Amino acid sequence: MPPRNMERRQLFTADSMKVIALLTAGTVGLKSLIFPPVSWGIVAFFCLVPWLVVVSTSTNPRRVYISSFLAGFAFFLINMFWIWHVTGAGYVVWSACLAAYFPLVACPLRHWVRRRRLPAAVGLPIIWVGIEYVRAWMLTGFPWFFLGHSQYRFLSIIQISDLFGAYAVTFVVAAVNGAILDLLLPRLAGEGGPTAVPQPRWRWVGPGFAGVLLVGSLVYGQIQLHRGTTSPGPRVAVIQGDYPLFVEQVANPKRPEEKTDRYFELMGEAADHQPDLFLLPETPWPMYLNKELRELPPDRNVAVRWSRVCYDLFRDWARHTQSTVVTGAFSLELTPLSLRAKELNYNSAFVFLPDGSPAGRYDKNHRVVFGEFIPFRHGKLRSLYFWLHRFVPLAWIKEGIYEYSLTPGTEFKVFSMKAPSQGGCEYHFGVPICYEDVMPYVSRRFVTGPDGVKQVDFLLNISNDGWFLHSNELPQHLAIGAFRAVENRVGIARAVNTGISGFIDPNGAIRDLVTRDGRCHGPGIDGFSVARVMTDSRHTVYSRIGDVFARACMALWLLAYVDYFVVRALTRRREGQSREEAA
Repeated sequence: MPPRNMERRQLFTADSMKVIALLTAGTVGLKSLIFPPVSWGIVAFFCLVPWLVVVSTSTNPRRVYISSFLAGFAFFLINMFWIWHVTGAGYVVWSACLAAYFPLVACPLRHWVRRRRLPAAVGLPIIWVGIEYVRAWMLTGFPWFFLGHSQYRFLSIIQISDLFGAYAVTFVVAAVNGAILDLLLPRLAGEGGPTAVPQPRWRWVGPGFAGVLLVGSLVYGQIQLHRGTTSPGPRVAVIQGDYPLFVEQVANPKRPEEKTDRYFELMGEAADHQPDLFLLPETPWPMYLNKELRELPPDRNVAVRWSRVCYDLFRDWARHTQSTVVTGAFSLELTPLSLRAKELNYNSAFVFLPDGSPAGRYDKNHRVVFGEFIPFRHGKLRSLYFWLHRFVPLAWIKEGIYEYSLTPGTEFKVFSMKAPSQGGCEYHFGVPICYEDVMPYVSRRFVTGPDGVKQVDFLLNISNDGWFLHSNELPQHLAIGAFRAVENRVGIARAVNTGISGFIDPNGAIRDLVTRDGRCHGPGIDGFSVARVMTDSRHTVYSRIGDVFARACMALWLLAYVDYFVVRALTRRREGQSREEAA
């Protein structure tokens, strides 16, 4: 063997900490480039390769797992810095929790490649999708930074989301990363110890598998993009304020009247375009709009009087403009006779129709742990609930502890409206609130009714990203929304405090964003955008079957772990018998 080749092989089998650090840092850097605001989606197809080389060739498992954890920790610290604006301690702890998923991928993948000598192009996508599915549900779920999310700008490849969700795109991207590793391993594998080179009969299976997936996805995407099943729906005006939020200001917010005046000023400007529906963000200003609170004696609380004023403003606006108005607000129901809680708080969406009928109400179903509720509020572990309060900034904005947690809704309510611009054509829609548009199951539950039939024409997302100021969370949130549109073939209109507000077509195309001076992201951007939200007649496979594919990958990921432990136990047993025989 030529000396140069020998040096190269020794380089990747010497387990040098310098080499390991360099390669894992390379993956951290490359992976950080694939998500907004940079959004270099093409890099996603090879961003994992440096780290995969460490996982596959190192003979020191401890270094692999430690470096994998540190790589994950660094990645989330870099890309989730926006959480720091709300809670510094929570930002660090949450980054550390998410970092644990990296070694959970490394362990079964090492077993798959080194012991079983199977193609990484087959094993990696199964394991990676399986771990993404776990992350989407663990502790109420954090389906953020999915590998497939990096492709939101490439419409051809994300169309496969209507089959198996964003997980399908992740599967393809991970397979290409694995295929590159399969091509590299024969040149990087060491001379001693377990080899990571795929068995000869599998050597070209991995690259071939990844190639078929990639080409098939692109062909399928082009077919779907030219189906001609979309049609223009009602004209919607998305209204965006620019009001960053700070924890220390929650107890003493800016005068809500100032925000009210600004939002109605923007609505007045948008009214010149004669929209069929006005869409405001989640809690555009502090207010309660639910009937239970409005019917309390007006002299009981300032909030009661203010709630009546706001309710009348929206009702009268809908009547005057002959349009539908959708806005977010709080709901508060007093329960003085309950031994569990004296009051129930909800995060709600209210729908005002032009006929003046009582406003419809949807209560947010999916709550964010520690962001919108603290576990163990009721039951035998309530003492733990009070202890956890100490670590949640918003839970101490008043003197002493108060009932911070929101109560979840019990149904995914569908509303109907008529579009005057289309001769009174009737449409049905759902209103996922804030983080609900990140959870794939929420949009699917809105779209597919109990009878298995598609029941909405489009979705309206109302969010308040002001907690994260004008950080990278805003474009990241928008990018994830594109997958909800494709998965269910529905158009989406979203109104977000501080942005980014606009429209997403059923094919995932993002358009008609609220801008100022050509910018859609950053400080000082408030305004409106009026456009037609698109509808689509297709009822997708994903809308019907949900996360069956992702759950299957999770099951296989767990089986890989079982196989790992079984093989490890058998190996140790054989080694023990060999030592006894030698003795």
